[in-house]
This record gives sequence, C-alpha cells and structure tokens, in this order.
Amino acid sequence: MSDGADQKGSLNASQSKSKTVSFSVEGATSPVTDRPRLLTPVAETAVASEGATLAEAIKEALAHPVPVTEAESPAAVPPQSPVVPVVVVTAKEPSSDAAKPQPALKSALRRDMTITATKHKRTMYCDDCKKEIPFEEWLNHRDRLRTVEIKQRISGLQKYIVALFVDFVMWVIVNVYFREVAVVGLEKVPKTGPVVFYGNHQNQFIDAMMMRAHCGRGVRFIIAEKSMHRPVIGHFARMMEAVPVIRPQDVPSLVGQGKMVRMEKNVVFGEGTNFITGLAQGDVISWAVEGKKERCSGQVHQIVNEKEVTLTMPIKEEDTITQPTPFKCSRRIDHSEMYADVYNTLANNQCIGIFPEGGSHDRTSLLPLKAGVALFSLGASERHIPVQVVPCGLTYFYGNKFRSRAHIEFGDPIIPSNEIIEMFTNDKRGATGKFLEELAVAIRGVTINVADWGALKFLHAFRRLYQPPDCVLATGDYLKLTRRLAVILEENESDPQFADFRSKVENYSDYCAALLVRDSQAATLEKLDDTQSTTVVTLLFRRLVILMVMCVVLIPFFIIAAPIGLVTHIAAEHHARTALSASSVKVVAADVKGSYKIIVGFALVPLEMFLVSVLVFVYSDFHTALTVLVSLPMALYVSLLILQECVLELRAALPLVMSLFSKHKQFKKLYDRRLKLIGMAQAIVKRFDAGLNGELAAYRNASNTAVREPSLFSLRHSARRQADKNEVKKWN
Repeated sequence: MSDGADQKGSLNASQSKSKTVSFSVEGATSPVTDRPRLLTPVAETAVASEGATLAEAIKEALAHPVPVTEAESPAAVPPQSPVVPVVVVTAKEPSSDAAKPQPALKSALRRDMTITATKHKRTMYCDDCKKEIPFEEWLNHRDRLRTVEIKQRISGLQKYIVALFVDFVMWVIVNVYFREVAVVGLEKVPKTGPVVFYGNHQNQFIDAMMMRAHCGRGVRFIIAEKSMHRPVIGHFARMMEAVPVIRPQDVPSLVGQGKMVRMEKNVVFGEGTNFITGLAQGDVISWAVEGKKERCSGQVHQIVNEKEVTLTMPIKEEDTITQPTPFKCSRRIDHSEMYADVYNTLANNQCIGIFPEGGSHDRTSLLPLKAGVALFSLGASERHIPVQVVPCGLTYFYGNKFRSRAHIEFGDPIIPSNEIIEMFTNDKRGATGKFLEELAVAIRGVTINVADWGALKFLHAFRRLYQPPDCVLATGDYLKLTRRLAVILEENESDPQFADFRSKVENYSDYCAALLVRDSQAATLEKLDDTQSTTVVTLLFRRLVILMVMCVVLIPFFIIAAPIGLVTHIAAEHHARTALSASSVKVVAADVKGSYKIIVGFALVPLEMFLVSVLVFVYSDFHTALTVLVSLPMALYVSLLILQECVLELRAALPLVMSLFSKHKQFKKLYDRRLKLIGMAQAIVKRFDAGLNGELAAYRNASNTAVREPSLFSLRHSARRQADKNEVKKWN
C-alpha cells in the first residue's frame, strides 16, 4: 500500500500539462441576425463523477453546471460570430517523459482524471427593461412587454377620455352658470413643465372648475379628504385624480385633562394636566380667548413635564390667556403620502392646484395662507424639479347668483431662488415662512381685498364714478384700477374728507335702490332734459312689446325650469345655514349657495329632461321622444339667453315708467347728485394718488362714448368686451 501511495504521489507530481478537447453540440444554430445583439456568453463549468466515461462526463457536466468566476470565463464571442454552444473538456494526463503507469495505477489515474465542461449560455439585452434575458425566454419576455405597453396605452386613453369628459362638463357648467367670464394673463401660464396653481377660495367647488376650465393645463387639485366621500363632488374629484388631504379642522378634538393657567412666549403651563401621557410631539392644542370668535391653536414642540409644554411658535399677545382655561387637543396628521403624490405629479411635468387659505369663505379679503403650498413647492425644487408657482385671482360679482359675472386673472410665475432653496435645506421653517410671504404678495396682486361687503360695494361705486364715460378699459386694466382705488380706501379710510365722500356715495347708492335703478343706468340720464315725452313713451312701448314677445317664448322654459330653480334654491339655502353654523370664517355662507345650486341643478336637469322625453314617448312615438331628448338641452340654453335679455329689458322698463309718472323730477335730482360725486371722486384721487389721472388719460378717447347705448336706463354696455377682444388680438 505504501508503494502504491508513493507511486500515486509521484504520478501527481509528474503531471506537467493538460489536454483540451472541444466538442460541438449537434444541432447548433446559425448566426442570429434578426435578434438584438448577443452579450458575452456566460461560462459554466462542471466536474464529472468518478468512473464516468467521456460521453457520460459531458452529459453530466451539462446537466449539473457549476458557475465559475468572471476571470475563468472564456473570451467574449464577437456579436456576428456563429452562436454555437461549445463544451470544453480538459483531461489531466502524465507527461510524455514520465514512465508509463503500471496497471495497478490505472484505476488511480481514472480517479484523478478531472473533466471540466464549459457551456456558453446565450442571452439577449432588452433595451426597454435594461436587463439581460436568456435567449429561450426572449419571445415570452417580448410578449409580456407588448402586453404591458398595450395596457398602458389603454389606461392612458381611458384617462384622456375621462379628462376630456370632465373638462367638457366643467366648460358647460361654467358657461351656463355665469353669463360672462373674463380671463386675464393667460399668456403668463407656462405651457409645459411642472406648475403649481394657487388661488383665493371664495366660491367653494366653483373655484376649482374656474381654474381648470381656463388655465389651459390639466390640474390635479388638493382636496379635503372628507369631500372625497360626497356624492357628486367625490366622484368628480376621483375622475380628476384629486389628491386628498386631511385638514386639522377635520380631525376630531379631545377635551384635555386639567386647565392651562399661564403662557410665556411659546411655553404653556397647566394645572392638573397630564401632558406627558396625553400629548405627543406634533399634536395641536387649541383654546378659546374671550372676545375672539375663532379658537387659538399651537403645535406641540416639546413636552417638558406633566404641567409644562413648549410650542413650535411664540403665542401672540392677543391670544394669551389671563385665567385658567380648558383646552382641546388633536393628534398629529401624517401628510407624507400626500407630499409623495404631489412630488410624483410634479416630477412627471404635470400641474397641482391648491387653495392655501385652507377652506372656502365668503369674506372680501384673503385669509392667512397655510404653509402647504410653500412646503411642497420648495420641496420639489430641492428635489431638482423645475417647478413654477402661478398665482390665480378669482373675482366674482355676486358669484352665488345664477348668471352672474366672474373674472379670473393669472399672475407672473414665481420660481424659488437658489438662496431660498439652500435655506430650505438647512432651515425649513424659516425658508417656508419667507417664501409664503412672497406668495401672499403675489396673490394679493391679482385679487381685490377690502374690509367687508360694505367697503366692497362702495369700492365699485367709487370706480364707476371716477372712470370717465370716454375711458374704456379691458378687464385687466379695469381690475388694476379697482385695486389702485382699494389701496386709497385702505390707507385713507379715517381721513375726514374721504369719510365724507364715502358717506355721500353710500347715500347716493341707497337713493338709486329706492328708484329701482343702478348707477350704470343713472349714467344714461344725461339726455333726460333733451328727451321729449313722446320719445320716452315710444321707448317704453318698444320695451314692453319686447317683454311680451319674450314672455310668450319663455312659457315652456318656465314650465320646465321653474321646479328646478325652486328645488335648487331651497337646497342651497339649507346647506348654507348648515355650513354657517359649523364655520368660524363665513359671513353669510354665500360661497356655499353657488356650489350647491350647481350640484343640485347638475343632478336635476338631466333627470327632468329624461322625464319629459318619457312623457312624450307615452303620448307620441319613440322618434319624437328621441328628438325632444336631443334638442331639449339646446332649447333650454337658448331660452336661458332670452331670459337674460328679458331681465335687462325689465330692469330698463320699470324706472322708465316711474320717470314718466314723476315727470323725471326724481331722476334729474339723482343725475345732479351723481355729477357732484364725480367731481369729488376726481378730487379724492388727485389728492391721494396723483399719478393715476395721468395714467388713465392714455385710455380716454371721445369715440368710445359711441359704444354705449344712448337709450335711457339701458344696462347694455359692450365697451369692455370689445376692449377684451382687442387685447386678445394684440396678444395673438
């Protein structure tokens, strides 16, 4: 045994070279020219079991491959070379110089013979998924990719159709509800790239429809999570892919244990409280202050002990308590999913819409902006998303009433500066506050802000008295003039001369209301002295005839539309009372009325059209019923336009009748008072804003007076519409 072992050892020591034999597998394929390029074949090796023949060794090696390292892999096969699987068998054998082994050593030689098989696997590189795919799986892989692509195209087509339907419905609703919508600054809206639209929120869901219908881009709105569960609004919000967000006011508040007894800057001290067990960092505590309708609130920054807690911001002096006060607390809201959805939308070059006042209201000035719009705008910029923030000002003239007017104005896009983005990385709170101030200034530049409804009514009267009849302004210039006069009102409200002027204007407005005329109608009384009684009678007769004809035409419309109008009015008033009782910022909940008129009307109008068609089918035939169903919407819209003209004629005819019976005495006094107020308005503007007169002179043109209808008490003034058309032509 020792001799055999020695001989075996000498044999192993004498091995100096190996013999390599290559085999081509039968059935090898030719070069594949119609497939993607071939990657470097992957080498695999295997060791045959003891005592196996060469064929068995090759078969076993192919059946049980063993991976080798990259260094051991064979050289890369050129892309255009024949694709032939190759098996390389390496057998170690004694050197030719060594002695021929004895028969006793043959078995040892067979045991020590090592057969290495190398198999080259073919792989394909997929440009779509950026992966190496085995050749055998290539066809199935491409089929799967094509299936995914088809599904994505179908999904994209579905989204496009849904978006088209939503935009069409919004366009119809906006143009039916409002008799006039003027858009200003549309050329400032970026046509491509990520955009954040933010605006004032004074007409609930109508604001979102106005913004989306007129901005020229598809917008995903950030909407209160509870609104997603409403019957009509929630359905449309899901179709628009709105982003839900849970607002702090929607989170139920719990009554805290004990009372707050003292406040120092941002520190709150309690008595009988359990701040450690009852609060957590990020929670919100709120308390009531005597003399304030709204509750004060603060966010918990650090809990010191059971009776002391620090807030994130210092408490304002007017919000500080002076006696033991109970408090409420609400849990911290996690908005991480909402922010991730917003960032993903902006990264895909889409648009986000938000109303940062937090909730809809019917006040005449902006509420403080919430920090959300600044947070995700700066967060997107920090993630290298080139976002632009566009302010959108919405101005309504009795927006809660059917067939009212509205203006929408877009401001210059705001791009966060590099300095504020860098500041946001290090100090999020400071950067957010600074950028939010910039956004607040921009939104004030496209909205009209006054103290209350009385001030707003006076402001519009002030503008009408100051603007000369030969000065025709486009909507953008008209809004700028109104904002300039609003600044005069805000800065000089306590001035004695200005206070006297405002008092006289308000008395004049009450006088107009008593005579059933508006100030715009009083402006047509200039020729009242020169007008003969026969001319006035002729004008009155013409208007009465027009009214009679219109009323006859509108009888079918009244029969169909009267029930809808009654139901929508009752529903709107009911929801307004409910919203007013639950809100601390609404005045009369006028914003709720307009939205629910649209919601209820949107549900009732198709239903009533269907019922009318069914009645026609019962008493007639199918073709007639189908004709009625198709033509009734257009007939109702035409009747609506006729009704609008009928109302204008009625408002012009009533004061004309009163003027005839009073022999024009009261209306002459009214016109004289108006002339005096015009002089006072000119003097007020000259004193408080001397440059405005010179700027307005550029718009004055004697030929503009011909645009206005000369008839008495007329309400048709198309001058501004013509000016808007001229502005659009210049822009195009």
